Amino acid sequence: MLAWVALLVAIVVSFRPAVPVIWGDTPSFVESALRTLEAGRPTVAGGRDPGYPAFLAVTFAFGGDLGTVVRLQQAAWAVLMLALAATAQAATRNAGGLVPIILVATYPGLLLFRNVLTAELLFAVFLNLALAGLLVATCVGKTAQCCAVAASVLCAALAACFRSQGVLVPIAAVLLGAHLARPYTSARLAVMAVSVAAALALLAAGSRFGASYSDQASAVFVPKTLFCNHLNIVLASDAARHEIVSAAGNRADATMARLAADFAAEPGRWPVLGFFGDACLFDTALDRDIADDTGNAVGAAAAYRRIFLAAVRDRPLDYAGKFVRQMAYGASVAWPAYGLEPAITVSTDDVPHVADIMTRHGRAVQPIDLQGEPVRIGLLSDLPGISAYLYRALSIAFVIAVIFWTVTAVRRRRPAFVARAGIVLVMWTASIATAAGAHTLDVWRYLITEVPMVGLMLSLFAVELITRPPLRRSDARCLPAPEAAHRYRSDPLPSMSKLGSFATG
Repeated sequence: MLAWVALLVAIVVSFRPAVPVIWGDTPSFVESALRTLEAGRPTVAGGRDPGYPAFLAVTFAFGGDLGTVVRLQQAAWAVLMLALAATAQAATRNAGGLVPIILVATYPGLLLFRNVLTAELLFAVFLNLALAGLLVATCVGKTAQCCAVAASVLCAALAACFRSQGVLVPIAAVLLGAHLARPYTSARLAVMAVSVAAALALLAAGSRFGASYSDQASAVFVPKTLFCNHLNIVLASDAARHEIVSAAGNRADATMARLAADFAAEPGRWPVLGFFGDACLFDTALDRDIADDTGNAVGAAAAYRRIFLAAVRDRPLDYAGKFVRQMAYGASVAWPAYGLEPAITVSTDDVPHVADIMTRHGRAVQPIDLQGEPVRIGLLSDLPGISAYLYRALSIAFVIAVIFWTVTAVRRRRPAFVARAGIVLVMWTASIATAAGAHTLDVWRYLITEVPMVGLMLSLFAVELITRPPLRRSDARCLPAPEAAHRYRSDPLPSMSKLGSFATG
């Protein structure tokens, strides 16, 4: 009860005024939302994913404004915190399991995104609700279990609509859910089939696969991201360089010089990747050099994709090494020391840009309406030194928990913990693997949304260390029958004589 009270207090005191905060991605999201509203279908600009613009468009259609968006994000965050706490309670049956969730509720990295007009907060909500559904499925009966799995699959599909980083999450949710739903019956198979069909429909209509591109940046965004964030492999590959020369034609020398300059820009900014990939990504002149004779975005996108694939085929070990390095780095900073400023910084340069976009689409707003007082983040952001050490320690604890899980799984012990922690690790890996393989985890923002998963992993790990409860019926459902029977035999009930002596004593 005290742990729940502490969590509720943390939720209540963390609420802030519904001041919309404009960041660098906000103009593209607002432009995409207004074009979506006008076109009646997901339409994106600036390379954004369509889920968040669709959310903004629906809010605008019902008469809401940017302040309404912030209030909805704050409500979604509160729902997520309560769902995480309920999941930790169901999976651990111990008050100690709520302590990491309380830390998640006070984490500045998530708190600040409630006010920022970007997709991170809602992506985090659906991503972690998908995980929560799978964990709940390990603790309930078969009927409720199938419903929890179906809800998890749908949440995973929604997460992929908000960010392409989550594209592997629905696949992981379906595979894990299919394993949890065994033994199969016609009813369970029907529920799973309906949930998968609904998830596919969501992905087809509301993800990047079904979005209409309204500008060149969106058309080239994905292949150019792959090209630019593997520029070291591209420049080291003879096959890729040949493709560049072939695509650029008589502009080949200038193109190679531009790529070399982009590669050398701002050295040290992304140390794990080894170079600053965004210098290439935002080099719009490069699109004209790489495009075919038509000079359009489709030709540039095809050229970027072709060059990237040639580089990976030519130097697969370099690509694999980059991926492994990024994943290891992601685990080492799984709880980033992010948002440790007293207040949320506002991109003042983008405020008039957003005002111009809304005015151009018939929604009058003045720049002054978007420039409220700085929004204080939370208590831990006021203690940056202490908080940095705290989050470093939590990241180390996560790595230790992964090692502990690996050893336990290899030794085939503690099957309930292995099953539940394994679900967390699979979903965590699926959610960061796309960023590790296509971009870089030097951008800590790509790890913020996974912090609630880290909190759940630490909840399972902490409770497993401090107590070893007897096997419950819910645990027995996670085990094969022989193992469950063995666990019951190895921890027999006390004999009646012992109970009698205890009572008389």
